[in-house]
Amino acid sequence: MKDTLSQSSTEHTDFASQLPVEKTVFDQVIDRKNTGSLKWEKYAGKDVLPMWVADMDFAVAEPIQNALIDRLSHPVYGYSVQSDDLKQTIAEHLKAEYGWTIDTDWLVFLPGVVTGLAVSCRAFCKDNDKIMVNPPIYHHFYDSHEGKRQSLVKIPLHKQGTRWTYDLDSMRVACANDLSMIMMCTPHNPTGTVFTQAELLQVGNMCAEHDMMIISDEIHCDLVIDKSSKHIPTAVACPEHADRIVTLMSASKTWNLAGLNTSFAIISNASVRERFVSACQSIVPSTPPLAMVATQAAYAAGGPWRQTLLSYLWDNYKIIESELNTIQGLRLEPLQATYLAWVDATDLGLENTAAYFEQHGVGLSSGEQFGQAQYVRINFACPASVLREGLSRIRSAVEALPG
Repeated sequence: MKDTLSQSSTEHTDFASQLPVEKTVFDQVIDRKNTGSLKWEKYAGKDVLPMWVADMDFAVAEPIQNALIDRLSHPVYGYSVQSDDLKQTIAEHLKAEYGWTIDTDWLVFLPGVVTGLAVSCRAFCKDNDKIMVNPPIYHHFYDSHEGKRQSLVKIPLHKQGTRWTYDLDSMRVACANDLSMIMMCTPHNPTGTVFTQAELLQVGNMCAEHDMMIISDEIHCDLVIDKSSKHIPTAVACPEHADRIVTLMSASKTWNLAGLNTSFAIISNASVRERFVSACQSIVPSTPPLAMVATQAAYAAGGPWRQTLLSYLWDNYKIIESELNTIQGLRLEPLQATYLAWVDATDLGLENTAAYFEQHGVGLSSGEQFGQAQYVRINFACPASVLREGLSRIRSAVEALPG
């Protein structure tokens, strides 16, 4: 088998040597029906356009496809270990993108970021411990803890102007109740906020003062579409608190690899890392070989594809912004990152907003699962033609309302 990945990993920081990707690549409409797609099978046999769960309707980057084909040419797919090349490629990506220098020994591989949330609750929380989360937030933040052993303390984000951010005053009050951990989502899903260094440092200082662990889900870190914003890893924003931080990342959202099931934790503190690894024993499976190959190819050679993707997603976001501005009763929240638009539908006065739009041919994520029932979330990681069709259906649904 050709050593294509070892070669591509050496090219990681030399994007100029890689061919650019044209935006037209993302205009291609790919039929995903009858492929076992969670996103599309939900509405099998129905005229409903799925714009809900966070996976993209774009073809995977060519270097990733080629790396997978190359690995498939070897006919054995047994238990695998992470190569030094994979670990080094991840470290190079973190250094190049975020100025974050890590030791590859800090990496712990997992089948998904949600697994990392659940493992963290088991590793660092005792019976009757309390865990802080900040709604609206990705629904797995509500169910990753052990319900009979721990409880959640929900301190909602609040708005400063039009931007969602932490309500530090309320969070500090809640910390007086002996919380043991905070589970953060940064960049934030579903609001799309990219938190500043000052905001992250305030959270870090608060957690240090109250001896709380920080679990930072950063799966959307490489999907900052607003060029005026920049993601800062929590551990970089407050390095003096790094010993209490577990960072969870993955290539899956950015390079559309969710079905391959792989992510990693970055844990600099050796004793914290040991506790985390111990909590994985017998319940967390190893990373599949194809997932590791795809992850290395994404970080090593997927840079040009990603840059074009970010531009395409920004264009799609601006399409949504333009269209929703002319649909009475819907208000698009400003977005800095992710391909998930957060839309306030309160003024429509519907009891079940997502269900209503389903009845009119477009499948959106219900805001209820994130903690804000009158919102919907639109996945706009699709060809612009498909997005326009979805928005047309949304418009027709609103116009069909009485009065």
